[in-house]
Amino acid sequence: MTTSEPLGEWLRNFSERAVVPPMSEEFVARVDSRITSQIPEISSDPMLIDDLHGSTRAQWRAFVLTLSIDHTLMLPPAAADLARSLARRGMDLGVLLKVYRAAHQAVFEFFTDVSDTIGESGPRADEVLRFLWTRAERWMNDSVEALIETFYEERSHMNEGALIRRTRLIEDILQGAAIRVDHASAELSHALAHWQTAGVVWTTATDSADAARRLQNVAGQLARRIRAPRPLTLLTSGSELCFWAATPARPDLGSLFELAGILEESQAHLAFGVPSPGPAGFRSGHSEAKAAQRVGLDATPSPPVVDYSHIELLCLVSESPQLVRRMVEREIGDLGAPDKNLAQVRHTVLTHFDNGFNVEKTARHLFIHRNTVRYRLSRAEELIGHSLTERTAKIDIALRYVALFGPPAD
Repeated sequence: MTTSEPLGEWLRNFSERAVVPPMSEEFVARVDSRITSQIPEISSDPMLIDDLHGSTRAQWRAFVLTLSIDHTLMLPPAAADLARSLARRGMDLGVLLKVYRAAHQAVFEFFTDVSDTIGESGPRADEVLRFLWTRAERWMNDSVEALIETFYEERSHMNEGALIRRTRLIEDILQGAAIRVDHASAELSHALAHWQTAGVVWTTATDSADAARRLQNVAGQLARRIRAPRPLTLLTSGSELCFWAATPARPDLGSLFELAGILEESQAHLAFGVPSPGPAGFRSGHSEAKAAQRVGLDATPSPPVVDYSHIELLCLVSESPQLVRRMVEREIGDLGAPDKNLAQVRHTVLTHFDNGFNVEKTARHLFIHRNTVRYRLSRAEELIGHSLTERTAKIDIALRYVALFGPPAD
């Protein structure tokens, strides 16, 4: 499409502004908000939302940088990653097509707003809108065509060998389908009747070329620490891996927090559920690990290791964040203030709760003198206005909230 000189100059200036914040982030927020509002399969999955943001951000940048030349589809890797993630989760092609239908609506509205802001010295608004929309429509149509191929290539890859059978069997177990435990164990090479420790590990690294290997390594490290054989794994996206480790007896998960250093080096995070035996434990541990992951993703900063058993109450109430914040303010008051010394007091109180209100055990765990423990506990009671033995459950959840998300007033 040929352009007039005023339009060409405007496009060059627009590209410079559009490729960086705040316009680039506004575009991603508007488009992805429309997509997630229409596609619950994506809005209910934090890792798919991350893949969506990455795809939209990368496609917007590629699109904007080609506005001053003839139309050329330069589909970024992040767009293909989203298509592969949908395929790996066993979703229909229709979900991918819905993404672009929803984006179609949001992009047109965005460009309409952009054209409305053009001043008298610029090109005509209708000329700008017609050009931008024609280019965007061609870009999205060509993208869909290329990504349908990517989607089916991933499906074809999954169909090779036993991968698709394993994936379907795992999905059947998670959905509570009736299975023969011995047959499923043989098919998965996983002792399904044993105690199941389920987890999910994900990466925040922007370069995901080596992500699968690093995520597999973390799952293997966890299995070795609880003396389990090689874990059963399921790569659910380019940046997320679900896994299960089987042990003949209930494992001690206390050492898993020692993986924090390895996780930070790998730019990865780990969440795990409560070990339980059999297929029921396989399911419950997975749902708990995913719940812990959702809380961990919202935390500031996101912790390297999240144990569901430590934040179970937070997971149960995480759907009502405003009510939780009010409860935190009500229950611990000034103890929740953003102060480094108070952070030590809060940590001491939580450790005291975890050690059965035993001052000696708390002191040994924190490597401090028992009188220091007593002083901090006394300080906490002074700030909340009553004994720590009153409303302990609410104090506990309030302190764990602050430990993960920071003071509510922040």
